[in-house]
Amino acid sequence: MAGDTEPSFTELVNLNSKCNQRCVFCAAEGLIRPHGPAGIAAAIKRAGRHLTISGWEPTLHPRLPEIVARARARGVKNITLFTNAILLDDAEYARRLVSAGVTTFHINFPSHRSGLADRLTGTPGSHERRVAGIRNVLGAPGKKYVSLVFVMNSLNYRTLPACAAYIVKNFPGLVHVLFTTACVMGRVRKDRTLVPKLSKVRPYLAKAQGALLKGRVKCLVENVPLCLMPGFEHASFDARQALLSGRAGAPAKAHHAVCGTCSLNTLCPGLREDYFHIHGDGELKASRRAPGEVARKVRLLKAAHL
Repeated sequence: MAGDTEPSFTELVNLNSKCNQRCVFCAAEGLIRPHGPAGIAAAIKRAGRHLTISGWEPTLHPRLPEIVARARARGVKNITLFTNAILLDDAEYARRLVSAGVTTFHINFPSHRSGLADRLTGTPGSHERRVAGIRNVLGAPGKKYVSLVFVMNSLNYRTLPACAAYIVKNFPGLVHVLFTTACVMGRVRKDRTLVPKLSKVRPYLAKAQGALLKGRVKCLVENVPLCLMPGFEHASFDARQALLSGRAGAPAKAHHAVCGTCSLNTLCPGLREDYFHIHGDGELKASRRAPGEVARKVRLLKAAHL
């Protein structure tokens, strides 16, 4: 199903602090505080039209379908579920969540290669179950959006183009793919070598977004400054958010000296602070591209639901 909306993560409820994977790039380990029944009820009441359900892995919560249905009954129109999709290999459970009211499935997809996926997730057999789960959600009756999240790290970034081709071929109906960087949080604090230099990632990322665009799958890129994605700045989630809100800025990101002469600094919030502490800002280079060119490309892609 095509969609023209950007991801919208507003009111958040965490259902548990457990997971059925051990991802080497996990940013949640030790940071998740689950909401109790009262906290869940309060979050649903505050949610308005948008509610995001997460946790470490929310599908492990035995009352997830009931919580989704309760939020829907209270008028929450857009319910996003963050999941690794392993338990969605049960087709009936996937259909139940769609029927209950989940409108967006935001699924962690670390690799298209089985062996590499198992290594990254620390969970043998996870790839096959995840693929089955994604297909079950895509095939479930009812309107829903399905997006994949690829966390770029030193073990998988070279596979980006091949992974993009795999996604286009195997998951028809997908809304978008979000490529994001490994952040120095959770388990990455114990192994910072997982954070590759963005200048090394750039050529692989460029090919991947090109493959998705050719396959008519929306590509979004998060946590990469615009000067490090020349020619495909239109894929920047930060730039799209800046065009929507009229200002560039994001938590844990900052401009550096070279950014003052960059033509795109009104669309770019800069470099992540944790990345700067590992690799510095020597890769940054002021862009000369006109912001209007990026805005025009974004408008054209959005009109095409991309």
